[in-house]
Amino acid sequence: MLKTGFFKGAIAASLLTISPFAATTAQAEDTINCVFPFWFGFAPVMVADKLGYFAEDDLTVTWAFDNDRANVLPALETGAIDCTMRTIGESMARPRTAETTGTIIGTIDISVGADGVVAGPGIETVADLVGKPFAGEINHPGTVMTQFALNEMGKSIKDLDIRLINTDDSIAVFEDDSIAAVATWEPMLSQIVKNTSRTGSNVLLSSADFEGLIYDIYIVSTDYYTANPEKYASFLRGIYRAIDVYMADPDQFIELSASEFGVPDAEMKEALAGVRYTTYEETLEYMPADGSGKLREVFDSFNEINAALDLQDAPLDYAPYIDGSLLPGLFDGKTR
Repeated sequence: MLKTGFFKGAIAASLLTISPFAATTAQAEDTINCVFPFWFGFAPVMVADKLGYFAEDDLTVTWAFDNDRANVLPALETGAIDCTMRTIGESMARPRTAETTGTIIGTIDISVGADGVVAGPGIETVADLVGKPFAGEINHPGTVMTQFALNEMGKSIKDLDIRLINTDDSIAVFEDDSIAAVATWEPMLSQIVKNTSRTGSNVLLSSADFEGLIYDIYIVSTDYYTANPEKYASFLRGIYRAIDVYMADPDQFIELSASEFGVPDAEMKEALAGVRYTTYEETLEYMPADGSGKLREVFDSFNEINAALDLQDAPLDYAPYIDGSLLPGLFDGKTR
């Protein structure tokens, strides 16, 4: 079941005003309601739906777009939705606390060029940004990469003149000659590079240079997940089967999903070149049920990064926030 085509203004109102009804819907044993940012990396949800993978498990999945964490995370907390998708670093930042609901049950993709920082003329290194206007969301992957690079110089993001923006506005913001650099992601990243009037601009930082840092993950309502884990196992099976489609035939995958984002196939294909989807087998490796693995390393890193950026009040505990217990045997007796 498809539910798409409306963005953060509309959904912000709807999530918060219909939450009593939505909470009842979200608890249905055969339905998962997802809200996530407008990002091509989340297309496996749409592909799984179109190919009938969810229906094979008697599951209905609805979705809508909303880029604003301030809308989505409270909706997850109140039970208005079952599921969202973010980067792991974003998911750990305020308003998240140790008491906040939400459990990570799987990985989706790793950014290998889809996130970055575009700098204006004359900005050739991260050192050139010190003291200059830097536009971005404070928990944006591009901002995180900038913090990483500054840290190696003995500096921090606080040494820049931070201008907080919504990433949706990054194209327009970058046209302001006073802005030294902007943190953004695809498709805006490619659009800025191709279309900016600021000759001499360049991609200063790319997630291709920080592979293994920017993971997108699935976050589900802890209460609903605890009450009915099999529903979320059905969801993950559909997702990882859709990722298998991308691995085998990316053109078919894009043909099935580009229209849901309202973009040409070619634009989506270009953006997805900066993404590496994580297969079921890779996800098992990244987040094994014993709490070890690569995702644990990234989680521990973001406890430190978010503290440096003043995005967390205190370190979070890996368990029960991240739970890989559904993954072993996920396809036992099921179609792959």
